[in-house]
Amino acid sequence: MHLVDLVNDDGAVVGAKKRHDIQKLTDLYHTIFTILITPEKQLVLSKVPARTDLPNLYVGQLGCTLATIRRHDETSDEASLRSLENELYLKDITASKLGEYFQVLPDGQRTYISIYYVIHAVPSDFSHNDIEGLQLLTHQELVEAMGKSPDTFAPSFLAAWERFNKDLLKV
Repeated sequence: MHLVDLVNDDGAVVGAKKRHDIQKLTDLYHTIFTILITPEKQLVLSKVPARTDLPNLYVGQLGCTLATIRRHDETSDEASLRSLENELYLKDITASKLGEYFQVLPDGQRTYISIYYVIHAVPSDFSHNDIEGLQLLTHQELVEAMGKSPDTFAPSFLAAWERFNKDLLKV
């Protein structure tokens, strides 16, 4: 199992734990989200799977296409590329960073996040261990769905969307 850095609110490393020892509700670690945008400008969201080996927060809700935890001695750029390769099976592409920040989500979850995006066609296959399913939404469809059923979306995605939707619409 890989070591994961624990961080403070500023993102500075304050300790480390093995990945399987991370307590997602109490430990503060560096999460890397990557959003896939199709060349037709559809956002690709993933349904968060239930896992017994490494339990997920927000099971069954739609979130950023990819989510991973930055490993010890790994940069956020490397973590984003690792998740693209391991979860979407995409190699040799570059993700663009939108930002990095600490936030307390509406449900009280404390999180330190880096957000990336990549423009690429939807892959024909993906890791079903890491992603239950993919959903493509236009900007308008996403806004309508968030208005009608906000509980469909993971709080982490809603926070990222609120912060970066204008940037993502320019892509």
